[in-house]
Amino acid sequence: MTTNCCSSNDGGYAIAKSENFDSCLDGSSCIKIDRLYASSPSSIPLNTPESTTLDICRKLIAEMLGTAILIIVVMGSGIMAQSLSPNDTGLQLLENAIATCGGLIGLILMFGPVSGAHFNPIVSMVDYLHGDMQIRDFFLYTLCQITGGIIGALITNVQFDLPQSISAKERNKPTLWLGEVIGTITLLLVIHGCVRTGQKHAVPFAVGTWVCGGYFFTSSTIFANPAVTIARMFSNSFAGIDPNSVGQFICFQVLGGFIGYLAILFFYPVNYYVKKDDNLYLRICIQGSDKV
Repeated sequence: MTTNCCSSNDGGYAIAKSENFDSCLDGSSCIKIDRLYASSPSSIPLNTPESTTLDICRKLIAEMLGTAILIIVVMGSGIMAQSLSPNDTGLQLLENAIATCGGLIGLILMFGPVSGAHFNPIVSMVDYLHGDMQIRDFFLYTLCQITGGIIGALITNVQFDLPQSISAKERNKPTLWLGEVIGTITLLLVIHGCVRTGQKHAVPFAVGTWVCGGYFFTSSTIFANPAVTIARMFSNSFAGIDPNSVGQFICFQVLGGFIGYLAILFFYPVNYYVKKDDNLYLRICIQGSDKV
């Protein structure tokens, strides 16, 4: 059994094992992929030979800084919305959603080529389950995401001249937990639906607009992110969440993550016939290596 690389239209690579040429329905040449791994949102896995110490530091700092900025966007726009529309919670939510949409698009465009712009332990967890990250790298990403989120929350409080305090906003209802499951599953399907069908350049816009919509179609306003959930605990504002609600939110986000992972396997199977030059299921290939 050998590992071979075949280049694709957009410069990515596919890892194929036991590849053989076959005939597609339209008569063109194609390859039967016995085991093919989809492209991770992370452009190059941390454990590849190309990843130097500096490369790894870049990725981890990008995850920390990106999550910090994401929290500043979410919390800052929520605080500003309260100030601009003090008596209209619907308008506050709309303002918060629009700002989050713009912030997410910019952040994914900014840091996507560096770290994959996860900013979310659930996204990293699904990458680990797919074999696109080592367990060490998953924990490092998660640690940096949580740390960055907390830093972002503290900076936001300073920026808006608010005291550093813990949120008292209760979000402790089963209906909200269901909203987190739905939000997390659909967020993962949007990400992997784009990446695994050759539309990875649409990810920033798809994720940003989906989260914007999620503010309104989920009962929980689509946290769908343990790092963001923990960080929002440090803001006693419109976007905050009290500590007693955090544990349940994270549990149901993880549940949604596992269901989302299974849904990804179902809708985007790893065994697939593709044309030789198709851009489906892309992944960085290390020439001459049998490791996947």
